[in-house]
Amino acid sequence: MVELLERKGLKRSFALGLILIGIILFLGGIIYILIHQRAANPTSAPLPTQVANLDLVNRSFGRQAMAEVIHLHNQEFLLTSASVGRYGHEHSITIWTTGAPLRIVANRLVIEMRDRIDKTDTPFNPIGERRHGNRVIYELTGLGQKHFYFQSANLIVWMAADEQLADQALVELLEFYP
Repeated sequence: MVELLERKGLKRSFALGLILIGIILFLGGIIYILIHQRAANPTSAPLPTQVANLDLVNRSFGRQAMAEVIHLHNQEFLLTSASVGRYGHEHSITIWTTGAPLRIVANRLVIEMRDRIDKTDTPFNPIGERRHGNRVIYELTGLGQKHFYFQSANLIVWMAADEQLADQALVELLEFYP
């Protein structure tokens, strides 16, 4: 009798385990579909209206901005939002902001970008890292400008700025993207 009850208990535990696995797979499938739908139809990522006393004079967002990011990297990414903003009439500052579906994905993309810049031939020269709270800001030079990139929650922000505006712009960006 005890063996029968133990077997029934094992069968019940096994059945409940299968049901739980089914629920997890079902929810995982829904999440996968939603993420890929958002990636296929990216929304706009936030951009400040002014940086270093320069107004936002040109911007693209959603699919158009995503196409620009893909063109720059010659590679597609799993991103759910994108915006590109150009500041000042001579485009003295440009900001590319992209959103990943999750914070951990954004972190992985930033690490991959850092590693790729370090290991491949790019027009960018890494010159250091800065810490701001528990974030790392990567600093580079190249193409006649100073560049910074960093993660803010699930966003990845890259800024190119004329040398004399770069540090002030970075301070403002770190406030805008906490």
